[in-house]
Amino acid sequence: MTILTTPTLIHLGKIELAVTSTSKSGSIISGGTTYLRHEDHIHTTNEAADVQHVTSNTVSESDICTKKVRKQRNQQHKVVLDRIEILPNDSNALNTKVLCFIPIISTDHNSTALDVMHTWGKRCDKLVFASNATDSDIGAIKVDIPTEDWAHLWQKQRETMRHIWQEYGKEYDWFLKADLDTYVIMENLKAYLASEEIQSKKDQPLILGRRVSRREEKWYQGFDHNKTLVDEFLKTSHNKFHYTMGGAGYVMNQKYMETFYESIDEQFCLSSEQEMTFPEDVGINFCMGNLGIFPYNTRDELGRERFHLRSPEALFNVDGTDKSAWLYKVHRDVGGIKGGADCCSPASITFHHVKGPGALYDFERMIYCK
Repeated sequence: MTILTTPTLIHLGKIELAVTSTSKSGSIISGGTTYLRHEDHIHTTNEAADVQHVTSNTVSESDICTKKVRKQRNQQHKVVLDRIEILPNDSNALNTKVLCFIPIISTDHNSTALDVMHTWGKRCDKLVFASNATDSDIGAIKVDIPTEDWAHLWQKQRETMRHIWQEYGKEYDWFLKADLDTYVIMENLKAYLASEEIQSKKDQPLILGRRVSRREEKWYQGFDHNKTLVDEFLKTSHNKFHYTMGGAGYVMNQKYMETFYESIDEQFCLSSEQEMTFPEDVGINFCMGNLGIFPYNTRDELGRERFHLRSPEALFNVDGTDKSAWLYKVHRDVGGIKGGADCCSPASITFHHVKGPGALYDFERMIYCK
């Protein structure tokens, strides 16, 4: 039998659900949909269930911390994460408003998108999922593009950023793009954004992330139809292409977003149909590079990286002297790359390739539940 109750608002990450009841198993019923608690996910079902009155049912930090790390992490992983410090946030950091946006598809709505919401995403001032379907429960917007697949991420990125600037441009100070397998330490990001180093440059367009460089690698192979565009860019960039790796996440200030928005349909911003399959990180940095706007060096005072394009164990095992390695080639013009414990700054902000069931929750436990 179902017992109807007065709706109660509860928080699931960054969303609120009007809860009318719960099942005996502790599941949540809202708007006719049942949200089942299972391990670290909240899944949905349309199956009817006996329910009882809701008193309190939230996904809190203590809920996550009471569980152990389920996946056995190797020693290198632990060495890196044990060195990470959660930086204190002063009033300037706390008042720094960050909108986070992540490209997804509708099949992610009730799985990996929820993992983000219940871990690092809950610390964003606003979390937006750019999807192929609207879903108000998770804050997903539908981005209308002709082709919805991972080969057209630049096309999706352009329209996502257009929408975000139109809707939220003046409400937030910074705009963070991340992936579903990115983990972000928001306190460290806000502390960095509020630092004197970054604040002294806040009036100029800024993009902050994992800066890499391409030289002889043919990053411009897709420009066969417009060689003049490449030639002009190479003159501006002194024959080097510096860009921010997408998976490591990158954050843009208002000035950067506004400049991109004003230029988005220009030819040098890769607006033609032939250019829509460019990688999104290449696309945005090529666009802005034509305006003389290049990624900022985000390393700490000892040259250690803050934004990471791999998992901790992969970074620990990097051989920074292997000249044949791709990682060596893309870092040689921007300060090189180190392995071991010095791979990562104690003030690290992001890690990428955080994959597998419960991986984001494991990160949450290892960083916040010490």
